[in-house]
Amino acid sequence: MTEILELLQSLESTLAKRLDAMVVSQTSKLPWKAILYAQTLAWRIAELGRSALDNFEKDRLVAAIILTRACMETSAALWYLCGKLSAAVDTNCVGDIDDYLMRLIMGNKVDEVFPQAVNVLNFVDRVDKDVKDFRHQYDVLSEYVHPNWAGTSLIYAKHNEKTRVTDFGQNIRNADHTRQIGILNLSVVLQMFDLSYKRMTDLVPAFTALCDSQMGQ
Repeated sequence: MTEILELLQSLESTLAKRLDAMVVSQTSKLPWKAILYAQTLAWRIAELGRSALDNFEKDRLVAAIILTRACMETSAALWYLCGKLSAAVDTNCVGDIDDYLMRLIMGNKVDEVFPQAVNVLNFVDRVDKDVKDFRHQYDVLSEYVHPNWAGTSLIYAKHNEKTRVTDFGQNIRNADHTRQIGILNLSVVLQMFDLSYKRMTDLVPAFTALCDSQMGQ
């Protein structure tokens, strides 16, 4: 819990308050779009992570795990973005990255006026290629997020087979395992986000130089 708090405090201290596109690049909008999305992800995971930690401290485990899975998706989104920027830099080709950036920034699955959003499982599966069992941990958390056994009877109900009486309550069974699953995953995804956030610092200058060299993007 202390590690999570320290990660959140470090992230919160670096949240950007303003982004000037003309300072980023006077030639291409692409670097600004990449930074814009990364910064919105940072604000999002800071809010979600802080809320998850608060709920873990209050033993509101289902709420905490729902927020933790949202943190996992947010961290995976930044990992995905870094992968797109890295591929462009490595191949020295901007390619169709603007399409992806617009889908990331403006993506929507309801209103056809907006670009089609990237499926969140694409983010998760992209990370899983680099981080073993990332998708498995995501699926474990999903069992609590959905009203399945883990997110309902395991947490809120305790049945006595002999008396056939069921008692209800918050974390009425031994919740240590559930709590451990949630806290460990929150710690890991915050560390992963921090890693990607720092990676962006290295990628953006090279990506900007590439975009500036390929005018008209």
